[in-house]
Amino acid sequence: MGRVVRWALGLVLVGGLLVAGLLLLPLGEWLPGGSVGDVPTAQVVNGTAFNRLFPPAGAGEQLVFTQEKRGFSEARLKQGDATLALLAISDTATAPEALEKFSASGERIQGWPVVEQGPQASALLVAERFQVKVIGQGTGLDVSQRHELLDAFDLKGLAALRAPALPRRQADRDRSRQPAPQPALSSAAEAA
Repeated sequence: MGRVVRWALGLVLVGGLLVAGLLLLPLGEWLPGGSVGDVPTAQVVNGTAFNRLFPPAGAGEQLVFTQEKRGFSEARLKQGDATLALLAISDTATAPEALEKFSASGERIQGWPVVEQGPQASALLVAERFQVKVIGQGTGLDVSQRHELLDAFDLKGLAALRAPALPRRQADRDRSRQPAPQPALSSAAEAA
């Protein structure tokens, strides 16, 4: 293939990608799901804050963190070379539709609702904000083993997590929109 033909094909390909991007751009708000980019940084817990809340590895096991980003952290629970389960914590501020599945949950761990997601996965919702998942790998884990792993997370610590505070100027603006508290009248003023 000649050099001119290759350049022409490359330019047609790049042009096609640009046109496709421009055509899909207006449809972005209709596409399902949100992204971390859609949510202000001040409203999402950073994934590094989740790492200390994962359960400790048992004897002969190893916890290997594989992914960490704003609003999400994931680790593999390994025994030797075999991966037993994927463990994850996510901030549902980036995907509020994830909360819906917990509304009909009848089962609870430490007071938080639990749902089964197929034969290999269990999910827990903490503080109506954080989703904790255990997904069995390979031959998998049974439901009771997945629930034991969910229970081993530091769920109280997770419930206490908060997104970073608003920047000072934004917090001051929000406070100024609220009416000032009225001072209580003293009993002498009430008698007059």
